[in-house]
Amino acid sequence: MIADAAVKGAPILFCALSFLLARDAGVLNIGAEGQFLTGALAAAFACTRLSAGAPLSLLAGAAGGAAWAAIASWLAEKRRVLDVLATILLNFIAAGAVSIAVHGFLQERGRTFPQSEAVPASARLPILWPGTRLHAGIALAALLCAALAIFRLRTRHGFRLRAAGANPAAAEVAGIPVRKVRVAAFVAAGAIAGVGGAAELLGVTGRLFDSFPSGYGFIGLAAAVVGGLSPGGAAAASLAFGFLQGTATLVQRRLGISAVSAMAAEALLLLAVLGLPRWRRTLRPGAAS
Repeated sequence: MIADAAVKGAPILFCALSFLLARDAGVLNIGAEGQFLTGALAAAFACTRLSAGAPLSLLAGAAGGAAWAAIASWLAEKRRVLDVLATILLNFIAAGAVSIAVHGFLQERGRTFPQSEAVPASARLPILWPGTRLHAGIALAALLCAALAIFRLRTRHGFRLRAAGANPAAAEVAGIPVRKVRVAAFVAAGAIAGVGGAAELLGVTGRLFDSFPSGYGFIGLAAAVVGGLSPGGAAAASLAFGFLQGTATLVQRRLGISAVSAMAAEALLLLAVLGLPRWRRTLRPGAAS
């Protein structure tokens, strides 16, 4: 069960880290979903059409997610489109791009199903623990989480990033190029989500298909918030969400409960968790009535 929670929690963590990095620079990246999908698309093209191995396919995924985020960044910085609006709308376009790809230039040679060729064995991520589905993408997510925690609080560039997001005017006066910092953070956030999509493809699904796992971008945002907007908290929340998803799947199979009911239960639990701080303040002795 723990292994399954880690497998399901890894893509959530990638998307949560993507949101956190962009948020530090004052960017609301609600587009991790689309960047996740374009990362998987780029990785699928790299490994099935260019015969790339796992490292190059992961890099292709990062490039795909970064390119998708760069479009949103350009719209926000040059065309004054709200970053929230740009990223949300690009999510739908990314889903459409995946559908077009698996019905067209990436479809398997037999043309039977809307899916790509299977990922070659040379491009599959290695299993970390024999007998489980724990793959190297989970370790990569954990390393990125630790790296982001160190970067944010222990490096000069991390301070510049947070300064640009906290008070852009003061940061400009201090000599920090706020616009460049925002763009760099946006693109890097897209790369993280893109690696998550590539890892899901290379480590779990083994193919790109029309209904490639979606929703991770939005669950990642929730994990980031539930985790207190910190990488460590996001990791714990992502593992918890992964456990919930695994449990929901088990309950569906054992009790015959619909997927919609399981999703509703997850949403209710999330709302309860988000409401805990307010309840604590209300119930604390001496709190104002």
